[in-house]
Amino acid sequence: MSQLLTPTSGGVVPQIQSTTSPNRLNVLSRQYIGVNNLESRPTEWVPDGRPIYRRLPASAETYQVDFFNIVNESNILGNTFVGEGIEEVGYVYVPYGLSINGPVSLEVVASESKQDLLIKAGNIVWKYGKVEVLPTVVNLEVLDVLSGKYDLAYRLIYDDSPIPQLYEVSDFALTGLPLDITASTDSVIGWRYPAVNAFLNTETNFWANEDTYFPAFAQPATAYLQWESELGHAYKTVTLRCPAGTAYTGTATLSYVNDGVLTPAATASVSSDTVGQFFTLTVEEPVLQTGWNVTFSSANVSIQSITVSGNLTLLEPQASPSPRVVLVMYPVNTLPATVLNNQGEEVPAAYCKLAEVDTDSTYTVTRIKDTRSIIHRDYVPVADWLTAPFDEDLINLYEQVSDYDSLWMAPTSCMKQEYANLTTDQVIVEA
Repeated sequence: MSQLLTPTSGGVVPQIQSTTSPNRLNVLSRQYIGVNNLESRPTEWVPDGRPIYRRLPASAETYQVDFFNIVNESNILGNTFVGEGIEEVGYVYVPYGLSINGPVSLEVVASESKQDLLIKAGNIVWKYGKVEVLPTVVNLEVLDVLSGKYDLAYRLIYDDSPIPQLYEVSDFALTGLPLDITASTDSVIGWRYPAVNAFLNTETNFWANEDTYFPAFAQPATAYLQWESELGHAYKTVTLRCPAGTAYTGTATLSYVNDGVLTPAATASVSSDTVGQFFTLTVEEPVLQTGWNVTFSSANVSIQSITVSGNLTLLEPQASPSPRVVLVMYPVNTLPATVLNNQGEEVPAAYCKLAEVDTDSTYTVTRIKDTRSIIHRDYVPVADWLTAPFDEDLINLYEQVSDYDSLWMAPTSCMKQEYANLTTDQVIVEA
């Protein structure tokens, strides 16, 4: 079975290959692992130290390492109080030589009519890196800003959790998706054909609404399958295929499930082909939903596989998470302390404050108070990873490279260095 995902927003078309045949595992013998030096190795730690990999500078990670630990008041203009909650603050980066009121300073000014806020372009730096911000215009009347005082700020976001993406699919199996599956047979303990079997798309497993192991009075009086997802999907068609050899007569009705209320969306009679019986439920106007129910007119029904066509929302891991910002405006001193990330988890919020804005009832700016925290220093952590304690090999290598001409190109000092090395190795050199 090959399942094709087509991004609805364009881009590269990924293809997911899935198969019902078992995979053959390649198990390497202990002798093979030893001969080819494939044994796993523990993390290399220096005495009383830690690995240096995380602290090495790299592209787009200029501010990655202990950025806020080197910030002090002498390096900051504007709001100089940086002691409390220092790691949750974003700074406006203005290089030396440029004005803090220049075109790349993120300064907030009012338009000539006093009804628009103009935010200049610039760069914001915080513990996850640098974010470039384009100039922005905020119209107070369009936002229906009431009379009062407001904090204007950029919310700083660094979220490496998967991002929901919308894909177009055709005859796509729901196997493996996070679904909450229920059925009319759940009320019977020990049922041999559970509802989850209908979503496995195998040749041997199926869901059945009748089980001869139980007496007649224990059989469900109705037949339905129901599944729910945290992400919204918009089905155009839903195909339910019965096991081979069934002789079912009746209809199936697809309904949306919202807070326990069923809203019918499509009805179809059973059809047949060379493989067996199936239902194809076609939705005339697909909409994003999170719950679906298929009710059958007869209780004697079995379903072996379920496939859908339409649009699915799938979580896509980020290849390289990067920081980003969102402009927010709240009444003064009410900026939320926490926000929800992509997975719905509550995390601390970080802001780069720009200004405190006063407005009146006519959507007019009456006062702008600058609240930016401005930093001029472009921090590069080279000094940290060359002078950090316990990185003796790296420090020694740096010293040899930086003083190469005096150590290895001047005969006198070169010989002294060689003698020193020999002495260290307990080799006595006599004149």
